[in-house]
Amino acid sequence: MNIKHTLSEKVTEYLLNNEGKAKISSLEIIKDDVFISLLGNNTHGNQYIPDAINKGARYIITDRKLEDNFIFNKILVVDDILTFLLSTAKIKRNIFKGKVIGITGSVGKTTLKENLKYFISQTSTVSVSIKSYNNYLGVLISLININLSSSFAIFEIGTNNFEEIKNLTSIIMPSQAIITNILPTHLENFKNTRNIAIEKSDIFNPEYNPNIELLILSQNNTDETYISDLALKENISNIITFGKINNQNYRIEKIKKIDDKTFEVLIYNNTTTYKFEINKNQLSRINNILISLIIFVYNKLDITTFISSTKNVELVEGRGLERKIFINNKIINFIDETYNASPSTMRMCIDEFSNIKTMKNQKKILILGDMKELGEGALGFHLEILEYIITLDLNNVIVCGELMKSALNKLSKKDLKIELILNEKLIIKYLKNTLNNNDILLIKGSNSSLTNKISKILLKKGEN
Repeated sequence: MNIKHTLSEKVTEYLLNNEGKAKISSLEIIKDDVFISLLGNNTHGNQYIPDAINKGARYIITDRKLEDNFIFNKILVVDDILTFLLSTAKIKRNIFKGKVIGITGSVGKTTLKENLKYFISQTSTVSVSIKSYNNYLGVLISLININLSSSFAIFEIGTNNFEEIKNLTSIIMPSQAIITNILPTHLENFKNTRNIAIEKSDIFNPEYNPNIELLILSQNNTDETYISDLALKENISNIITFGKINNQNYRIEKIKKIDDKTFEVLIYNNTTTYKFEINKNQLSRINNILISLIIFVYNKLDITTFISSTKNVELVEGRGLERKIFINNKIINFIDETYNASPSTMRMCIDEFSNIKTMKNQKKILILGDMKELGEGALGFHLEILEYIITLDLNNVIVCGELMKSALNKLSKKDLKIELILNEKLIIKYLKNTLNNNDILLIKGSNSSLTNKISKILLKKGEN
């Protein structure tokens, strides 16, 4: 009897018949999970196998042989982990009978995924990729972890280089695809936004995705209209557009303030007007709610349920989520925007900060970090952001990071209200000395920038 082959079949069958079992971090392992032991930047996952077994892992998958004192009926040794995961993911995708939604775009993928999950879960069953699992490994894990009984499965499809979208799309094969936007991100490899548009368009290319039946497109710039033209050439059954450019299928007709926390939104789709209310903190993310409405209408889900749910959309961690934290024994209103940053989202964040109304003796502080992966034009993008802040005449603005420093050095120092602090300890000290009870702190920057580190320090030490 080939024990290795039998164990491989058992592990595969277990992953196919269960949801959410594959984990790549031993810290996340709970009873009956499957620990994927991968080579990390510094160590191999085999180092954490004893911990995973102690936590109750049912199986371990590794590509390195182990010492004799391990429990071999739990540990599957394969030649190549990614090959094993790909094979399992493809099987699970082939037997999944629900509708598959794929989301790509320059910004907003994770927030849209979480919003769609929230809305669809009000009326149906849905599986989604966790966190921002949108690269090759993340997509494989996400597919393996779906619930086969779900009516919908939603996946993010990310890229920072050429040909990644087609590779991920050919695995996920979404029947319904969404391109949130085309904006200047990951320009180190793509060089310009037209190349980004071409790369993103592979999500609906029938050569890689023969399942495509619905494409939802933003139409707010020439790169997005270029994608629309490409889609028309592919004869996709249903192309639904939204945006500021005229003659779109869906458009925001009106946004009316009801009170300090609530706004009424009217959306028109050629034949029908939809009216609903949203929380103030969703104004800058209104397109996510619009796209969710399109998905509801197309899939004939209950619109009444959708409309009754729009006021309760929650913010996503690192993407505008508001928390009460303690800084120096003072309660501070912390708005965390530190997951990522691009020129467009940075400007939206600055507008949000500018529009925050403060009470008597309440102040607000804005901390901005570097925007990464913007290529040769990175300095120019940062300079534009600083110049925009100056036009708004904002107070209490701190910037950090080498790109922000270089951009700041190009500005006239006369009457400049923007302060540069390059060390996280000095920034924390500044906050301790400056903030008082009920003050507002908003932090924005790329995931790999100093701002993300500052956010983690604040949340770890002082979350209420």
